[in-house]
Amino acid sequence: MSNTVENKIVGLLGNRLCIWRRNGNRSVFPSPEGTFVKVSCMRYFDPEAVVGCDDGTVRIFDMYSKRCSQIIRMHSAPITCICLSEDQLVVSGSTSGSITISDPSSDQQVATLRSSDCRGIRTLCFNPSSQLVFAGSAVGYTYCWDLRTRRLLWGTRVSPNVIYSLGHLQSDTSTLAVGGIDGILRFLNQNDGNIVSSCVMDNKLLSTSQSSSSSFQRRKGKRLPEDTYINIDTIPMAVRPSITCMAVGMKKIVTTHNSNDIRLWKFK
Repeated sequence: MSNTVENKIVGLLGNRLCIWRRNGNRSVFPSPEGTFVKVSCMRYFDPEAVVGCDDGTVRIFDMYSKRCSQIIRMHSAPITCICLSEDQLVVSGSTSGSITISDPSSDQQVATLRSSDCRGIRTLCFNPSSQLVFAGSAVGYTYCWDLRTRRLLWGTRVSPNVIYSLGHLQSDTSTLAVGGIDGILRFLNQNDGNIVSSCVMDNKLLSTSQSSSSSFQRRKGKRLPEDTYINIDTIPMAVRPSITCMAVGMKKIVTTHNSNDIRLWKFK
């Protein structure tokens, strides 16, 4: 997992932080003995990397000194996901289903956001334009809170199984893209959580090409019936490999999958 900034990519390799620079140089630094426990997620906000750990703490690293500058106790359960607000509040989700907000500048816990999902929060994203926090859970729920009031605005079960990734354009306050283990790319209304549309790739292959290191296939997207619950057993697994991560652009969405392929979705 990684965050891309103007001239470098900051990523997490096992229990080590890594910086890939545009000039080709790479810097990998392990933590001092005992600084890292098992880690699961990372977010980068120059010059700091915020890492979520299985012991329920968040560790903040200064990427220039390569030292751990702060350890914040966030949860009593393993942390599964992190997002950062514009004023550098750290929002983290855990396997217990709770979401905690902390302020690193004061080393204080600001608030706890509660969900009805005891099986755990798997992904988080923050919309700075609306000050809304979105979460995806282990049993297919998507939630939305107002970060200013800490109030739950809506919670909707959009999938029968795990939600792995959420995404939206930074300035967009209307649409939320959702992906998970069932491999269906869904679009929700950010204001009420209702499903706007659901998509998979068509099984018919339009074209294919090969390079020395990879292969490329071109397929048409297919919109599914506008039902909240879709009988996924009728959709072939080949067209809906689990969506593990996504990035949202103006008219394109990039998704990664457990089938080791990357898909580029283009929308009119």
